[in-house]
Amino acid sequence: MYSNILIPLDLSHKEQVIELAKIATALAAGHPAEINLLYVDQSFVHRAGDPQFDKTIHEGHRKEALKEMEDLLSNLPENTQVNTIYRDGTAHDQILETAEQLGSDVIVMMARKPGISSYFIGSNAERVVRHAPCSVFIVRSAE
Repeated sequence: MYSNILIPLDLSHKEQVIELAKIATALAAGHPAEINLLYVDQSFVHRAGDPQFDKTIHEGHRKEALKEMEDLLSNLPENTQVNTIYRDGTAHDQILETAEQLGSDVIVMMARKPGISSYFIGSNAERVVRHAPCSVFIVRSAE
C-alpha cells in the first residue's frame, strides 16, 4: 500500500494521465492517498533566451499548466487527495527532488520503449529509476 504518490506528467500526452491515475489508486489499495501531479517546464533549462524573455508569458504558461492538471482527474476515490505542482528545470532532476521533498512512497510514470537515442543519452525514466529515493512504477506507453 502506498499513500504518497508522485505522478510526473507530460501535458502533451494527457490521455496517459487516466491510466497513471488508475495505477496509482490501485497501488493505494483502497486506503487514503495523496496523489501529487508534477509538471516540469524545461523551457529555461539552457537559459539562452532568458534575458529577453517576457516573464508574464512564463507566468501565464505556469497558470495554464496548473489549471490543466486540476481538470485532469475527477473520478478518483473520495479518500484520494490530488495536488498539482509546477517546477522549472530538467525533468529527471525535478522529479527526484520533488519526490524527496514530498517524502513520496512511489513514483508512477510513463516511459517509451527505448530507441537508439536512449542508448546514448538515456531517458528521464531511466535516471529516475536509478536515483529515486523511493519505489518507481514504470508504465510503458504504446508509442
